[in-house]
Amino acid sequence: MNKKILYSLLLSFAMFFTACENYLDVQPDTGFTTAEVFKTEKDIQSAVAGVYTLMLTDDAYSNRLAFVFNMNTDVEMSGVTTNTVNVNGSDLACYEPKPYWTTLNSTWNAMYKIINLSNDVIEGIEQSDLYKSASKDTPSAVTQLYGEVKTIRAMVYLDMIRIWGDVVFRTKSSTGDENFAVGVTDRNDILEFLIDDLKSVEPLMQYANQLDYGVERASRSFNQGLIGLLALTRGGWSLRPDTDNPASIGQMVRGDNYELYYDTAITYLGKVIQEQHHDLKLGYRDFWIKQNNWVTPVDDDVLFSLPLLKNSTGEYGYSIGIPITEGNHSYGGASGNLSLCGTYLFSFDKTDLRRDMTCAPFSYNENLNQVIRLDLARVAVAKWSKLYMDDPLGSTSSKGTGVNYPWMRFADVLLMYAEAVNERFGPRNDAQECLKRVRRRAFAQTNWSEKVENYVSSKTTKEAFFKAIMDERAWEFGGESKRKFDLARWNKFGEVIYNQYYKLLNWGRVANGAYVPGIDQVPGSVYWKNIPDPNNASRTILDIQGIDPILQARPAGYTELVFATSWYALNNETASYEPRNDIKWSFRGFINFNNASSISPNEPLRYLCPYPSKVITDHRGAIKNYYGFNY
Repeated sequence: MNKKILYSLLLSFAMFFTACENYLDVQPDTGFTTAEVFKTEKDIQSAVAGVYTLMLTDDAYSNRLAFVFNMNTDVEMSGVTTNTVNVNGSDLACYEPKPYWTTLNSTWNAMYKIINLSNDVIEGIEQSDLYKSASKDTPSAVTQLYGEVKTIRAMVYLDMIRIWGDVVFRTKSSTGDENFAVGVTDRNDILEFLIDDLKSVEPLMQYANQLDYGVERASRSFNQGLIGLLALTRGGWSLRPDTDNPASIGQMVRGDNYELYYDTAITYLGKVIQEQHHDLKLGYRDFWIKQNNWVTPVDDDVLFSLPLLKNSTGEYGYSIGIPITEGNHSYGGASGNLSLCGTYLFSFDKTDLRRDMTCAPFSYNENLNQVIRLDLARVAVAKWSKLYMDDPLGSTSSKGTGVNYPWMRFADVLLMYAEAVNERFGPRNDAQECLKRVRRRAFAQTNWSEKVENYVSSKTTKEAFFKAIMDERAWEFGGESKRKFDLARWNKFGEVIYNQYYKLLNWGRVANGAYVPGIDQVPGSVYWKNIPDPNNASRTILDIQGIDPILQARPAGYTELVFATSWYALNNETASYEPRNDIKWSFRGFINFNNASSISPNEPLRYLCPYPSKVITDHRGAIKNYYGFNY
């Protein structure tokens, strides 16, 4: 479906309709009545559109939720080169966010604006004559809108829980005479409420192919998929505070009755699969090319896509994508601020079609020639690029690309279902088939026997199959900022980051001639040369050698780019060989050059953010930071 402008309601309507900006800043009574605002279906649709409008701000899903709240993992990575506090927010990447970081406060407020308006709209629909008279046995336009807002509210609460843990929980419209100095609610209680809430509206919602704007609205399939994700989050692990010792990092805890929630995930993710409203019809490259051209089919991979607006909102293709230098061309600039870890590029099978559509070891200069760009934390995300656009945005364009944010994909549903089934029953046939469906798109059909059938059938134990799910989600969702949430619910965060620190360190050591058991060879250097672009004779692209296979010598005619060799070098001040600074400090809130010998992979990792300082002040002692945050 070609991208359309989502509804006609402006942000001013949304702000007019919201009872309060945040929990302590209550606005005066607006004077409207629900009968006036929700008189017709069009009125209700406009009110629902106001919720989406609030989601598209920079402080919410247009910017912050897209990539700012990203942490360094074995997939996405931002190199941190100092052991001192950085006030611009990069400390979040290395697990040392600060409560005074202003973006924390602005995002907290932006998310509650969405929640508050959702509560207002839900209550208004419930009180409307249209909803009261609507059948509660079959879906209709009005019940769809009602379920739509509840689904969006649950999505926002889930993201807040995954960022902050326990949060303030409200499901009622705000009034002017209540006490807003309230505390937080246990995240499991919130998740349980949301699961039941979404179950209650799921039968009354419509599928994307029945909706105008398709997957740019929360459909029945997205509701089902979100129930599955909520259930996996509730059934998984999370970091819990030591309330007796706020200076403690806390501990990873799994909630009671987790099996029940894995069963719920199996049921609702299974509905998405069995009802066959979504599939993986498009090839992996074709899917992403269409995304960059504002085209999202209703019956393919995307279940829900944030409807960002062209020339207005969104940073996919700009901050998230292949960097481009502005020049005498029609594509404008792109910063490519979100990067992938250099080792991640080398983790892919050489025949995996996703690798080159996920990892770009290059940028484009002002003449649109490719320039080598490969280092420990500089691989660009190739899924998005302004150069994919058939109708470029213009020579001075920057962000505001309007390329949608695919918040949930069918591939996600398939892999979550496989994960849930394996947790309860081991690698059952249906779980294996889900993994196979994802891998069939990842490899040419000629490779299916080896890379799909044999690969999956070799994962005969629960542990081996789970490891395959971990790997597959890394390869499938690189650059989509899902890894941090996956690692948390699996209780694998500390283990993965511990191993990643030593992987970077040991690659540098081996590249410099050291022997490390289990590591035979690493890419000490890669080699490149410019060749004509076969699709445009006026440009050049890169021919890069040394990614696969790894080379130990420079081929004739190629230029050397030192890679892992530079990661471990002589420190002239100490006269000893040491890892480079971005290895020393990129994970410093968990493991770093000073504490590595005392860290265990089984220790809890502080992946949550602190409550903003202003929130703590405004809530007058009802909210308190734990996990060792300074407050």
